[in-house]
Amino acid sequence: MDILNQIIEKLSKEEIRNFKLFYGRSGTAIERKDLLLFNYIRAAGYKFDEEKAIGKLGYDHENKNNYYRLKNRLIEDIGDSLLLLHTHKNELYELLQFVQLFYVYYGRNLYKTCLFYLRKAERLANAIENYELLDVVYANFIRLSANMIEIEPSIYIEKRGKNALIVANLRELDDLLATLSYRLKVSQNFGSQDKGLLKQLQGKVREISKRTTSGFGKNLEARIYHALSKIFLQQHNYQALEKLVKDTFQKFEKEQWFDKSNHELKLQMLTYCANALYKIGLEKFEKDGQQKLDKEKFNESLNYAEKLGEEIQAYGKLHYEKYLFFYYNARYLNYQLLDPQQGLKVLDEFEREMRKKENTYYDFFIYLNRATSLYDTGRFKDSLKSLVRLYISEGYEKADRSFKLKIEVCELIITFEAADLEALQYRIPQVKKTFVSLKNEPQFKRDFEMIQLIEEMSASPNYKRDEKIQKKINGMLKAKVDKAEEDTEIIKYRRWLELKK
Repeated sequence: MDILNQIIEKLSKEEIRNFKLFYGRSGTAIERKDLLLFNYIRAAGYKFDEEKAIGKLGYDHENKNNYYRLKNRLIEDIGDSLLLLHTHKNELYELLQFVQLFYVYYGRNLYKTCLFYLRKAERLANAIENYELLDVVYANFIRLSANMIEIEPSIYIEKRGKNALIVANLRELDDLLATLSYRLKVSQNFGSQDKGLLKQLQGKVREISKRTTSGFGKNLEARIYHALSKIFLQQHNYQALEKLVKDTFQKFEKEQWFDKSNHELKLQMLTYCANALYKIGLEKFEKDGQQKLDKEKFNESLNYAEKLGEEIQAYGKLHYEKYLFFYYNARYLNYQLLDPQQGLKVLDEFEREMRKKENTYYDFFIYLNRATSLYDTGRFKDSLKSLVRLYISEGYEKADRSFKLKIEVCELIITFEAADLEALQYRIPQVKKTFVSLKNEPQFKRDFEMIQLIEEMSASPNYKRDEKIQKKINGMLKAKVDKAEEDTEIIKYRRWLELKK
């Protein structure tokens, strides 16, 4: 999508109204074309056709330079209107305005006015703990001291030096986080280099933490939280993550640090806590051999999910669209174990919500999870119908081939349970042919073993008395399988195999 389309798509009603007021400051013919283009893009949405717009605006298709100049002007005008609208709605924007006004008045030699804005900037930068901009403010105090005798430069040189230590540590922490985050996004495995970065990150967090006190401030506390939460997530240390989130959340609430500016942090904490509690409950359930379901962690996870559902309504549904999925996902995961029928109702509710928004982005999630839930409740034919809807969705076409293989093995398992041997005879060769290029890759060895086993079981008159098949099942159960590999399985192979002995 073009950058101008993205900008216009994300404008709120207030921002659109403000832009049109800003735009109405004059009324030249060129500006009328600005507004026409603005309205074309708003009306067309993702169906916007630039070639048609060029024609409607009366530009020559052979020479589109005037059209592109119009687009660039429109981008600049929208940006200017947004700055005017939001400057006093956000403390960071206000701080940037104070610094900007310093430079404006410094260029006019209005030094007392410069000092006025620098003092306002220093107070605000300290209040919101923006140490990077505070460094710029102190540099300008020192700069201004050459023109004003009442400014003692040594005071600000000392302040700048102390602030520089904090900035250096925070930059190093940010650099480590950025490097690690990038590596984890582009690589599938967590290698030795990543572990080294984690150790550096942990050391830096400890170093900064030694400087903190209970009143050190919400911004640094938030940075440390972000650093530690990333570490615990990568280590799959959900107990530590749960404790971190709860402790940090309680501290922010006690200090009354949560507000509109960091509302997304609050939503993220609630999401992390709900998911960590679910993972802890799931690990215990699997460790106990799935004999007994301890509902405590799952119910607590649901409580955090419901809290998340309340909080996404706050501040005029700020971040609502982004966290709506996490709200439904947390509820579904817990109900899938506590009450599968309620889990299906959650998926139905989520689907209705997406249909109202004409949003099919989450169809993949809905259809796949509905298929597994229906499988868990023994409704095999309905489960297969949901998989059919998944296969024809846009999301499935774009999915990774390795993930598609897991899904189609899942389909074969469900088809076997549905006792549809005719469908199995048709689908097994298809699946083998579709994924033949993955057959010799070690990470997919178990998937192809499952396909072969299902084929043999479906051909056997009584697979439970077939020694060859039972030997193969026992061998697969005894095989050591990496936890991360098991996590990628849609229907857990080990759990299914144990039922076939």
